[in-house]
Amino acid sequence: MAWLLLLSLQETCMALTEQKLTPQPEHAGLRVLVVEDEEAARIATLRYLQNCGHDVEAAGTAAEALEKADDLRPDVLVCDWKLAGRRDGIDVARLLQKRYGVAVIFVTAYALNDLRRNISDLGSVDCLRKPISLHTLAAVVHSVTTSH
Repeated sequence: MAWLLLLSLQETCMALTEQKLTPQPEHAGLRVLVVEDEEAARIATLRYLQNCGHDVEAAGTAAEALEKADDLRPDVLVCDWKLAGRRDGIDVARLLQKRYGVAVIFVTAYALNDLRRNISDLGSVDCLRKPISLHTLAAVVHSVTTSH
């Protein structure tokens, strides 16, 4: 049953990303790094933001994210809080804000109050609770870059 649900979720994500979107020139062209350990969500987010006109790279782990960031030099980090491995999304955000001054958008299924308690030292941060529509995420990507 869980396998069928996952397959259905992946098919839904792929179908959503096939839609052709018209980039809005005033906020297209941002460099966005997506860090998400769930493959279907990572691919869907990557494709959606690319279709919005952004330069997007995606990573499944903190280590991969830090590698890709060195090449991309992102403007925006869209990051899951809880990642597999030793480092979590907060670690990635701290390092990338220090290196590149990225705006950070955390996307998590966990309680936002717990997340906010752990990120008080970060600047330019937005927190979104899963599930979230890709359209809403794209709007937040634009808003964090115009608000600082």
